[in-house]
Amino acid sequence: MNDKTIAQLTKVLLDVMFYLGILLCVTIPLTFRWLGQYYPNIADHYLVMCILFISAGILGIGILRELRRIFATVLAEDCFVWENVSSLKRMAYMGFGISLITACRLFFVLTPATIIVIGVFFIAGFGSYVLSQVFRQAVTYKQENDLTI
Repeated sequence: MNDKTIAQLTKVLLDVMFYLGILLCVTIPLTFRWLGQYYPNIADHYLVMCILFISAGILGIGILRELRRIFATVLAEDCFVWENVSSLKRMAYMGFGISLITACRLFFVLTPATIIVIGVFFIAGFGSYVLSQVFRQAVTYKQENDLTI
């Protein structure tokens, strides 16, 4: 499989995840009503859990939206553009937001998975921010090089 095929498959996977994410966010209230029968913590804090999960889900969908935009530039073979710098920076802020929202869940339900999610999205936020700086430098070099030619 060549790189272009892998990028196209990744774009399809991102599209599927994006639309499934929207569907999951919309169905959280119904899903949590049903899960509340089996998990008392969800039933006891139904409204708060819905708000926290929907908020984190919206940010997750935002991250997927930015990744889809970035992959569109990869497929167009023009990925060192200012739009990708902005997308990576927005992804960083959304990752930090998911960490903060998930940290709020610790007041209601303390689980190891919650702590792991906080750490993963916090690190992902920093990773995206660093990548935005790398892309910023690459775009600057590219523009200087284009002016030279």
